[in-house]
Amino acid sequence: MTKTMQAWRKANAYMRSGQHEKAIYWLSQTHALLDGGPPQRRRLNGMDTGYMLGAVIILIGLWVATG
Repeated sequence: MTKTMQAWRKANAYMRSGQHEKAIYWLSQTHALLDGGPPQRRRLNGMDTGYMLGAVIILIGLWVATG
């Protein structure tokens, strides 16, 4: 579930329960998230180039050692 949807559901839940101050807060959070646009895609999802370079070097080393 996206952050926007979570904020929207919290706002609705607080509104139904009568906690209007919290509902206003979560509606403003929803509005801020919608104004921010879609989230940027992350490339490699946490894998940095150092890890990738190390893995390639080890694979090449194993390939040379066995071949």
